[in-house]
Amino acid sequence: MEQLFPDLWQTPLELRFGTLKSHAYLIQHSAGLELIYVAEEPSTLHDIKTSGNVDHLYLSHNHEITDGLANAKSILGAPLVGHAETQKYFPTGQKLDRSIETNGHAILSGGLEAIYTPGHTDNNICYRYASPHGKTYLFVGDTLYPDNGEWRALVMENHGGNKKTLIKTLERLKTVQAEVIIPSVAVGNYQIAGLTKSEWDTALDAAILSMQ
Repeated sequence: MEQLFPDLWQTPLELRFGTLKSHAYLIQHSAGLELIYVAEEPSTLHDIKTSGNVDHLYLSHNHEITDGLANAKSILGAPLVGHAETQKYFPTGQKLDRSIETNGHAILSGGLEAIYTPGHTDNNICYRYASPHGKTYLFVGDTLYPDNGEWRALVMENHGGNKKTLIKTLERLKTVQAEVIIPSVAVGNYQIAGLTKSEWDTALDAAILSMQ
């Protein structure tokens, strides 16, 4: 794993749906260790396990319900957490251990903040963490994503997504302060984005424009 900041680590690159690049992230805070997004590779999961007991495995939305999710949960022994609307997408025999019941904001363990951001699907959550080391991280899931250097957004209507809702979500994210933007997937070069307020607004505008 690569340490990005004093309290944030990035797992090795994995592929989703054949072409999308993805990482998971470990956050260390006062209440413990959290994993945001799903890692599937067994070697990565065992490396995470040796780093310490993971207190929660946070899903950003139902597209992280992959074939490897059950194995990740089993190896890490961590409760699975996501928005309540995610539950209906699980196959028989699987479920969330804890649901985030909010249509706005909710404060989670260690000061992690959940922000309900529907539009890509009906169950998207962004996670925000104001690190005591000086940076604020925003894990945006698939709410918007980089495509060869350009920020884009995509509506999945078959999973409850809605274009007007997503546009409202992206506009609302302009009010969310963060310096480090961390998507769950990327097309082409995957790079964590350190953005100024102006650059963040520009990225959100570009994502909105991509849906026109």
